[in-house]
Amino acid sequence: MFYIFASTNPTDNQFNEILKNYILPISIAVAALIFISVLILFIVVMVKNKKNKVIKSPLPDNQILEALGGKDNVINATLIGSRLNLVLKNYDVVNENQLNNLGVDSVIKMSNKIILVSKDDLNSVYKQIINR
Repeated sequence: MFYIFASTNPTDNQFNEILKNYILPISIAVAALIFISVLILFIVVMVKNKKNKVIKSPLPDNQILEALGGKDNVINATLIGSRLNLVLKNYDVVNENQLNNLGVDSVIKMSNKIILVSKDDLNSVYKQIINR
């Protein structure tokens, strides 16, 4: 035997009717509030990250070339990402300390080439070398 109990309280029935009629708009409003909250949080994080970034000036091209012994000392240059591979006439004239002071992160000397590594863009230095 099954018994169905109906509420005799009129406010319970009114609440159920309101809930049936307005469940979709209420759900949309709650979802919109959650979306707006996440969006505001994302914007706040982006603004904070933007403020924390330090704007670096580009690498001084002419001074880097001088530290390498001038344009005439460079035989060949290739740019691969953040590395500038250089084949030089005379490796003894390279001033590593000056290169590091100018913003080059690492100077790797090999027997047949020298590699400059930098987080900053070495593209302008490369262009100046190939456009001699």
